[in-house]
Amino acid sequence: MKKYIFILFAICFSCESSEERTERFFQMGNRALNDGDYEQAIELYNQSLKETPDFAPAINNRGVARIESDHPYEAILDYNQAIQINPNYLDALFNRAYAYEEIGQYQNALSDVETIQTLTSDSAFVYFYQGLVQTKMRKYDEALESFATADSLNPLNPETLINIATIFYFKEAYDTAVSLVNRALELNTEDANAFSLLSLIELEKGNYESALAEVNRAMDVVPGEPYFLNNRGYIFLQMDSLSAAIEDINRSIVLNPKNGWAYRNKGIYMLKTGKYQEAVSLFERAVKTGEFIDELYYYLGQAYKEAGDGDKACEAWQKGKELNESASQAMLNQNCG
Repeated sequence: MKKYIFILFAICFSCESSEERTERFFQMGNRALNDGDYEQAIELYNQSLKETPDFAPAINNRGVARIESDHPYEAILDYNQAIQINPNYLDALFNRAYAYEEIGQYQNALSDVETIQTLTSDSAFVYFYQGLVQTKMRKYDEALESFATADSLNPLNPETLINIATIFYFKEAYDTAVSLVNRALELNTEDANAFSLLSLIELEKGNYESALAEVNRAMDVVPGEPYFLNNRGYIFLQMDSLSAAIEDINRSIVLNPKNGWAYRNKGIYMLKTGKYQEAVSLFERAVKTGEFIDELYYYLGQAYKEAGDGDKACEAWQKGKELNESASQAMLNQNCG
């Protein structure tokens, strides 16, 4: 019986048209992609593309599988190809913007967002995402304009309010930031990101116990969230509770090995414990993530200085100055001619 079943299927497959095989392999690739089997998904998309080489959805989804398996540059090549076939392919444009963001090519990401805006000018999310990228570029005023447009298109979105508040936090306008966070909490009383931001504001004010209470409120909503663990570790660093700090930071890295902020914070721990070369390595690893990470070059310069490499310290602070790090500017003025 099994023999006849096999023959039946073989006959059916041989009768498929090229178009049907294209679609079958594509759908199989999608299932593998959804299951997290990225290598299998790529192979199935390749099979689909053998049948129809200019099938843009398969090229785009192969790019998704590649970026999910930590190959962003290969993913960008796929998105480029899909967009070349269909210049108005929104999914591919969005995906390429995300990929550019991941590798730190923020201007390229913004260029794709601007193209998307010409195709969907009334999308709140497009302006919201534009604001996120501009925030990472430290273009705070432009980011505020983008978030304001997103808010006008989709009012009363607490996520937009929290991101606006985050910009005012970076601009050290803490009272304005707190006011916006409180408005967001009126819309969602259990918003973990709101509690996390309040924690960072309290930390900047030197209110360590309040900062700890707020981040714990965030973790009550989302237990084990790696970003919140890392933030709590940073608070413990400021409190000189070093054993508690490194425990949280290490747990954060285990849960999310891609978080550059966690490597920055672990580097700060190494600075505080006199392990300067290890601190340098951790800060450099954070730099390689391409993420927006506040005061990263300030700390990298500190590590080089303590390790006895004044020239490298000045190079790091110079880079920090170019990124509008006020602490790097101060260290550059004090230590570098």
